[in-house]
Amino acid sequence: MTVRVLVHDQQTLTLLGVRTVLEAERDIEVVRETRDAHRLVALTREHAPDVVLVGLPLPDTDVLDLVRRILDVGAEHAPGVIVMTTPTHEDSLLDALRAGVRGVASKESPPSELVRTIRSVAAGGAVLTSTMTRHLLEWASRVPMASRAQTSVVDALSRRERTVLELVSSGMSDEEVAAELHVSTATVRSHIHHITSKLGMSGRTQVVAFAYRQGLVVEAPTTAC
Repeated sequence: MTVRVLVHDQQTLTLLGVRTVLEAERDIEVVRETRDAHRLVALTREHAPDVVLVGLPLPDTDVLDLVRRILDVGAEHAPGVIVMTTPTHEDSLLDALRAGVRGVASKESPPSELVRTIRSVAAGGAVLTSTMTRHLLEWASRVPMASRAQTSVVDALSRRERTVLELVSSGMSDEEVAAELHVSTATVRSHIHHITSKLGMSGRTQVVAFAYRQGLVVEAPTTAC
């Protein structure tokens, strides 16, 4: 069986290195590569890969939402998603794990580790490479208990939703949040709707109160005169 792989990373040299490693394996075929994370969903639909490699970090991209949309493409045969990262992007990595990735590979690992991860995920397994396991354990030991408790409460939200929550709770209007994030007002309102739904709340006031209870906002919100 040949494992069909779609490869993404923002760095051209990383893409070249991954392709070189994978093309040396008789049972792995690189069906497409891209530097544009926004094309991953469409390319997954077009090429139906067995495995999608997603390179982190992804600035200005909601990793949680991206991974979920990739997984939603294959109704009958969802691809296994593997993220390739470095030990300095814990937030994006945790978002990816919550979204359902089945493999995590460090860009600092030996090439053989990436190959083993791809084969295992293609066969239905789940892999956290030894390099990333060691780093995550070290990171967890450094995180204060209060921060871990706070993370557990808000982990239903994506990174972008948490950003919107913080901005709204600081007193910004929908229009101001939209300008800050360079998105439309409709997008901001959609995020707020998703936030209230995920947290089981009925409106903006409850969401703001929640943000203050969780310590997500330090300063009191401004009020219009």
